[in-house]
Amino acid sequence: MTLIINNAITIKTQSFSGGERHIQLNNLPTYAPNDIKIQARINSSDDLMDLLLLQNALDNHYGEKVFITLEIPYLPYARQDRVCAEGQAFSLQLMTQLLKLLNLNKLTVWDCHSLVGLELTEADNIEATQIIKYSSKLSNILRDKNSILICPDKGAVKRCQKIVDDFKMNPMILCEKLRNPATGKITQTKVNAGDLSGKTAVITDDICDGGYTFIKIAEQLKKLNAQHIILYVTHGIFSKGLTVFDNLIDEIYTTNSFTQQQNNKITVINTGELS
Repeated sequence: MTLIINNAITIKTQSFSGGERHIQLNNLPTYAPNDIKIQARINSSDDLMDLLLLQNALDNHYGEKVFITLEIPYLPYARQDRVCAEGQAFSLQLMTQLLKLLNLNKLTVWDCHSLVGLELTEADNIEATQIIKYSSKLSNILRDKNSILICPDKGAVKRCQKIVDDFKMNPMILCEKLRNPATGKITQTKVNAGDLSGKTAVITDDICDGGYTFIKIAEQLKKLNAQHIILYVTHGIFSKGLTVFDNLIDEIYTTNSFTQQQNNKITVINTGELS
């Protein structure tokens, strides 16, 4: 986990041989701070445990509750925002319960996948439009009269429309996708557009995992003669790597919510602390 803390406190973490996590805080102020700002990138269960241990260490050191202002760029389990089938867990609900063990003054997340996540956690959400403005290059691309925003599905319409409105873009192009209800896998994607000659097509969504949806959209955009194809996702997991986009997507923009490997194709929007 990457922890960024707003003063001289240093953090050391480790795992014991039995799998238990351990945290050591150093350079603690003499008196309990009224508020500690922490930015935490939580990419595993160990990372979540470290965050809980950090709060416990602060409380135990000062003998009182120490309140923190927490920024979690990527809210874990935001995609598991309901029980989809019998016998499954409501993962986001549990994540919310764990976060409520912390003494929070405020919680902020970036471009949260689900409104359910915001409702359960009561977090402030940094919207995609605010993040994009940290990149003058991407902002200028969106403002260009030859650029068109590609919305990947109906669920992303509200998010995409906000980008279109903020950057005064042409009307967006909506895509449709069908899923196999048994597996959840996408079986078909359709770009509802005609000839796109001379256009820069900017595909956008909050998360890219393996990238299958964006690959299929880019294939169709190529057939529709799009001159340049760009992908912007706030949270770039890229579990299949970036080579899957070769010869399809010309540029990729994402944030530092996940650690990115250096690649000529990708531009990381370094936002620092947004809250």
